[in-house]
Amino acid sequence: MQDIYSLYSYYALNYVFNGYSVFFFALGAFLGSFYNVLIFRLPEKAVFAKKRSHCRHCNKMIPFYLNVPILSWLFLRGKTACCKKPLSIQYPLVELATAILFVMIYWHSPFIEYTNGHYSIEWRALIRFIHQIMFASLLLIGSVIDLRLKILPNEITLGMVGLSVIWIVIHPELQWHASLLGILFGGGIPYLVAWTYWIIRKKQGLGMGDVKLLAGIGGWLGYQAILPTIFTASILGSFIGTAVLIIQKRSHLQYELPFGPFLSIGAMIYVFTGQHIITLLANM
Repeated sequence: MQDIYSLYSYYALNYVFNGYSVFFFALGAFLGSFYNVLIFRLPEKAVFAKKRSHCRHCNKMIPFYLNVPILSWLFLRGKTACCKKPLSIQYPLVELATAILFVMIYWHSPFIEYTNGHYSIEWRALIRFIHQIMFASLLLIGSVIDLRLKILPNEITLGMVGLSVIWIVIHPELQWHASLLGILFGGGIPYLVAWTYWIIRKKQGLGMGDVKLLAGIGGWLGYQAILPTIFTASILGSFIGTAVLIIQKRSHLQYELPFGPFLSIGAMIYVFTGQHIITLLANM
């Protein structure tokens, strides 16, 4: 019992109450606020619009003091300050999700070391941290857009494929052949499945946005991530899809559920667990 308590105390002191964790939580929350802007503007092709944050109901500018991540939505009780219209819960949820992801990624890839009274940065760990932060951010933005509009913008999916070239050069573990095979397998296998489904059922079962997203995932994580990601996403999609059908009491089993968020969750689970999933699949 004492050993368990000591282990818990170690992680509590070194992670949960770590000042760096607080910093990355705050950084994630503020970047999550920016991600909300991208989530609305990317589908509207207005990312580079110079207009400041404004109310989507009455178009009035939002003052900076009402743009505090998470807290502003709670303070306003889910309504806009200007016209008292409902304020989407998407705002605090995206900000909170980004904050939690940033902390989890820092715990997974801590790059700040403290040795003999001195702080130092482990550069390979820093590159892994930045890689995972960018990866999670792109997946989060794309997933929320997919949930809202059932589309995955090319700016996200093809952008990930293109950025794979940069990570091949600078990432300490990502090998060029693993990334290239990841793009080919990630895009090729789902495309073949989607085409086969179309031939048999004469309807689209897997969107091309999902195919391109999986190609991007393969490019960033390597071909080893493809099957675990698909496996995890399929299980999650089946459970949640069934739950939605039961809750909505639908009499038929056809329900259009975006698959991008499940692929994103599967990919992030692979980031955090990696080889453990591969070992599990190999032993099944």
